[in-house]
Parts: sequence; C-alpha cells; structure tokens
Amino acid sequence: MRVPTTATWGNIPVMDLQRLHEEAYRWEVVVSLMQDHGDTLTRYCRTWLGEALAEEVTLEVFIAAFDMLPRYRPEATLGAWLFGIAKLKCLQEYRNRTRRQAIIEAHTEEIRACTQGAGPSAPGESLEHEQLLERLKVSLDQLPREDRLLVILRYWRELPLAEIGEMMRLSPKAIRKRLQRAEQRLKELMHAPAKA
Repeated sequence: MRVPTTATWGNIPVMDLQRLHEEAYRWEVVVSLMQDHGDTLTRYCRTWLGEALAEEVTLEVFIAAFDMLPRYRPEATLGAWLFGIAKLKCLQEYRNRTRRQAIIEAHTEEIRACTQGAGPSAPGESLEHEQLLERLKVSLDQLPREDRLLVILRYWRELPLAEIGEMMRLSPKAIRKRLQRAEQRLKELMHAPAKA
C-alpha cells in the first residue's frame, strides 16, 4: 500500500511530508498549526494544569511539534497528533509539579534554614518579587503569540539568534529587530498601569 505524501492542514490545502526535514518549512507548518489549534490546545492544557501553566505548556507542545514533525505520518490528523503531544506534556508537568511539591514538603525545614541563612530579607521583599513575577507572566500572556514565542525561544530556551532565524527563515539581524520590538512591547505592558 502506498503512503500518501501530502496531508491536509490548516489554511494551506496540503502539507508536503517530504519537506518536513527542512527547518524553514517546518516553521511555516508550526505557525499555521499555532493559528489553527493554539486556542483549543491552551484551553485543553488549562483543564489539566490551571491558568498559570496553560500558555507555557501550549508553547512547549508547539516546540515539541517542531522537533517531531519530520517523523509525523498522516495516520492521525494533525489536530489529534497535537493533542497527543499536549496530553503527554500535561502529564509530565503534572508529575513534575507533584514531585516538586513532595520534595518541598519533605524538606521544608532544610529549605527554610537555607533561605534564612543568608540573613533576613527586607520586609515585603518576597512579596514584591512575587508581584513582579506575576506582572511579567500577565504581560507575557498579553503579547501576540509569535512575539511571546520569540521571547521564550530566546530567553527561556536560550537559543541563539542564528538558530531562531533558521527556524523562522529570517536573518539574525531581522530576528534581533523583532526581538527588540517584542521586548519593547513587553516592557510597555509591564509598566502599564494595572487594570482594576
């Protein structure tokens, strides 16, 4: 039996399975998948993990999809394939969170001794730090999806500009400009007055 070489997907009528080894083409596919399935996958992840981790895990799904696309076979639809990845990522994050909580509970005294050993922090310092992290998370969530992905690839995954450029079929200089614009938007969102 002959395996078809194309599959329907997103806004583009066919996906060329033979080109999936090309990073630039895979990036086009992932961008289309993000547009078609991003919101649905985020809602799915939210049911597993809550609001705080849903966006982050959804982006991890698309990063994993980028890595795994060369092995994709059209036995399942792309949507079903993505939900399979999302389920695994959510399970992994849920297990990690449970494991972290167990470690914290088992070693609370040790952790307390270590954190207090450096000397007392200024009153409200911990609260201010948590508020800043929450503000960053909210601001990052407000960025357009591609800007958010760019910031995460650069600062969370720590990918070099050249590698991000290859993924997006842009020069490192163009990526630097886009990243600067994304950083500026993020800074503006961070400094915008909090909505009541």
